[in-house]
Amino acid sequence: MSGTFKAAALGAAIAASFTCAPVMAYETGDILLRVGAAGVYPSGESEEITAIAAGAEVEVDSAWSLGLSLAYMLTDDIGVGLLAAYPFTHDVDAKGSISGLGKVGEITHLPPTLTLQYYFNNSSAFTPFVGAGLNYTFIYDEDTDGALAAADLDVDDSWGYALEAGVDYAINDKWMVSGQVYYINIETEAEVSGVGKFDIDVNPWVYLITAGYKF
Repeated sequence: MSGTFKAAALGAAIAASFTCAPVMAYETGDILLRVGAAGVYPSGESEEITAIAAGAEVEVDSAWSLGLSLAYMLTDDIGVGLLAAYPFTHDVDAKGSISGLGKVGEITHLPPTLTLQYYFNNSSAFTPFVGAGLNYTFIYDEDTDGALAAADLDVDDSWGYALEAGVDYAINDKWMVSGQVYYINIETEAEVSGVGKFDIDVNPWVYLITAGYKF
């Protein structure tokens, strides 16, 4: 068999494998449920906390939890998505001029996020999508630690915008694996007794790695 013929046969086999790949075309009324691991990676810090020291700041660390993404298809291409999760617990670390203090607190939050999504339905097993919407972050169980252990911490809930992008890969006409990334605007105000109030920009990137099912 000549090299040219082998190359042609290999190319045909590859093309056939893509042609035979499962396709998951979405339709009006479909419900998409995705469950897996969710990671929240904050990208911001607090404003300068001059009541503690010049250049003093705090930063919220990353955290992982169980994540859930639910979508309802309004049309073949447009869906409404909901991001939910088991609560995330984050360390709050000292930064800037007080970085040597290490962990100074801990917060727990829930970040339900509602988005309007557009799905690029096509003839392949991959279905990419994008979305935009609104986030509400409910913050509770605020605790201080280390150098601030004797103080009380209170952090306000937050409303903000959310952007998302993702892709589903069809295993068959019902099951899929999926990856999603969100940017969520979370800007809140914290109050530490004896220190005062200061703003914290959390603004996290949220990563979701899931298995999903189409109902």
